[in-house]
Amino acid sequence: MREAFENSLAANPDDLAGWCAYADYLAEQDDPRGEFMQVQLALEDGSRSMDERDILKTREAELLVAHEREWLGDLAPHLLDRDDSGPRAEHWWARGYLTELRVEWLTNRFAQALTAAPVTRTLRALRIEGQTPRSTFVTDTPPQAPLPPGATAHEPYFELIGAPWLATLQSFQVGESGGDSDDAQTDVRMRAPGLEHLVAEMTRVEELQLLCRGYDAGTLFALSSLTNLQVLRVVGFGDGGDGPPIPLGELARNPVLANLTHLFVHPNSTGWNYLPLAQVRTLVNSPWLKSLTHLQLRLSNMGDDGATAIVESGIVNRLGRLDLRNGTITDHGARAFVACAAAKELRRLDLSRNAVTHVGLNLLTRAGVNAVAKTVASRRELDAHEANVRNHRGRYDPDDEGREGDWE
Repeated sequence: MREAFENSLAANPDDLAGWCAYADYLAEQDDPRGEFMQVQLALEDGSRSMDERDILKTREAELLVAHEREWLGDLAPHLLDRDDSGPRAEHWWARGYLTELRVEWLTNRFAQALTAAPVTRTLRALRIEGQTPRSTFVTDTPPQAPLPPGATAHEPYFELIGAPWLATLQSFQVGESGGDSDDAQTDVRMRAPGLEHLVAEMTRVEELQLLCRGYDAGTLFALSSLTNLQVLRVVGFGDGGDGPPIPLGELARNPVLANLTHLFVHPNSTGWNYLPLAQVRTLVNSPWLKSLTHLQLRLSNMGDDGATAIVESGIVNRLGRLDLRNGTITDHGARAFVACAAAKELRRLDLSRNAVTHVGLNLLTRAGVNAVAKTVASRRELDAHEANVRNHRGRYDPDDEGREGDWE
């Protein structure tokens, strides 16, 4: 009976009636987990008074003190017995199950326990913020999972492939969240080769935060399993100046991304992997990305032609926010937005760290466009940028629209 309940809830984790029925069933069996589920379900009822909520929270805490180690099973040492030798981790409960995990860095041992733990059956959110330190390699459990196709070395998150809860996961983050600085610089250090094999099993994922590099972005962006994806943040793709740009074309050509509303793209500022005009043009003219309301395309050398391409594509008609920070747009590109009636409906147009002067910003403001252009790039910075682009010609030419980001 338990297995039938759990399978049903894993298939439909939003079935509140099903959760209540399971909680009542466990309580009838004198299983304290049933009362714990009942208490947490009651706390979801916003109509309860503060006094009622205080009583419920007190009982929730008492049940965790008495039974949490038992319920966590093999996960207990990783989540309750913290010391300097292992990764720090935080966990949250909802409806009697683990609902969210934040892991400082993942080990084979931790990943194996996480994969098999029954308490993770309806896990909703997982954050892996860092890379396993080399000092743990000698003490860690040997890998059990086979290498996925194309992988040349084992990564601890490969142990998660095949976990039943991947099908219930709604939010997934790899890499550490950084501050959103005014100069829009970023230097993502975490490498995650083969990550696309893990994401492929997340059939319900709604939010992906890819704050890492080294994975096959083209394959990941073309996955047919991303039908529920609403938020995609890509920060730090590329391993250096000789790496390809983020393959925006694969996103543009993926027909399952009709539900994507928020797209944030910011390459690694260390390594000069700029977003090229050809790929930006392909993205904004995608026939599939019709639900976008927030678009961020930072660190692009698309320049004024890119601003014109964005306006001519008609995508501004659907957007609430457009962030083009750290680019090479000048006052000429700003005039393209001045002439765009839909730009006046934007809640925010960010042209900071471009070559827009106070003249261009004033034109936008007078036209009724809610635009910002903080920390205008200096002439020296623009010259250095243009020299870097010229130095990379012959390996990758961002102005070659015929090849759309292919490499020689």
